[in-house]
Amino acid sequence: MIEDSGPQPHTGDERAEPQMALATCFARARPILNALVTGVKEGDAVIVATDQNGFPVAQRVVERPKDLPHAVVIGRHNRCALPIPNDSRVSLRHLLLTGWPGQGPMRFRGYDLGGRAGVILADDKRVPGFSAYGQVALAFGRTSLFVLPGGAVGRDMLAGDDAESFRKLTGLDTSGGGHRLAISAMAEPGVAEIGGYRPIDIEVRPDPRGVLRLRSVKAGSRGRSTSRGRRRDDSGQTRELQIDSEQLQRGLLIGRYSDRCSLAGQGRNLSRVHALVTEETPTSLLVYDLASTNGVRPAGQSEGPSHSVVRLTADDPCMLGHFELSWVPAEKPIIH
Repeated sequence: MIEDSGPQPHTGDERAEPQMALATCFARARPILNALVTGVKEGDAVIVATDQNGFPVAQRVVERPKDLPHAVVIGRHNRCALPIPNDSRVSLRHLLLTGWPGQGPMRFRGYDLGGRAGVILADDKRVPGFSAYGQVALAFGRTSLFVLPGGAVGRDMLAGDDAESFRKLTGLDTSGGGHRLAISAMAEPGVAEIGGYRPIDIEVRPDPRGVLRLRSVKAGSRGRSTSRGRRRDDSGQTRELQIDSEQLQRGLLIGRYSDRCSLAGQGRNLSRVHALVTEETPTSLLVYDLASTNGVRPAGQSEGPSHSVVRLTADDPCMLGHFELSWVPAEKPIIH
């Protein structure tokens, strides 16, 4: 079974003018957005997805995290934290949005999970990922997504007429003027910048970050059938991947899909697109559960509730279903 449908034929209802379509959706949704931010306390945020007519189809409040970032998986799959209905252009797992702890407006980072429709910012640039400070407006498929701060800050952003409010949200005029959100030098291979938040210097040459190791630890695995009818033993299989800072900045996918995942394994406990790995600090990585069937958990917990995010260190591996994910950091060069 293939997760995403094939390329769609060109039709008249496609987003020929994504920026204008986003502005139109925002204008139609603004009264509801205003009501929603009023009910969210200051410091938290609300995520609202709308259809192509600006009608809200999904929403979720994100509280300011205290330690690990909050993670919201967005897509068509009903296991997603923000499921998107009735948009065939949206992948089952399309976008990961993370909210980070700290003072002031909440910081966000988003990661395109490899869907065909991509992630399009308000200035009509497709980006592999983005960082944002306080608010977000973007589109994917026929869906628009708005992230707004709660309380008085959100109400102030939505005050004024439609054009003024859209400018405060995106920095762009509805006609297309204003500053560019995704500077071309940043869009590839790095991460687009929204609202001045730039947590990583993308111009720095990628540094080695060691090896990720994915190992099946399921006892008594009977394996799976190959295309020739043979049984393949999946127990004890180990896959390794050399990683660098650029891969971690963009987000590194793990799962069964070798065409979308940088580290691919085989086994029923591993979802097609199971987890995403990013860097937290030089000594720790973060592993996000992408609405997988068998979850992500700290080491030794092959059962029980899944964790939306797990910290991975050299001494503390984590479990992806019955697969153990471990990290061997790169050795620091010795300076004489």
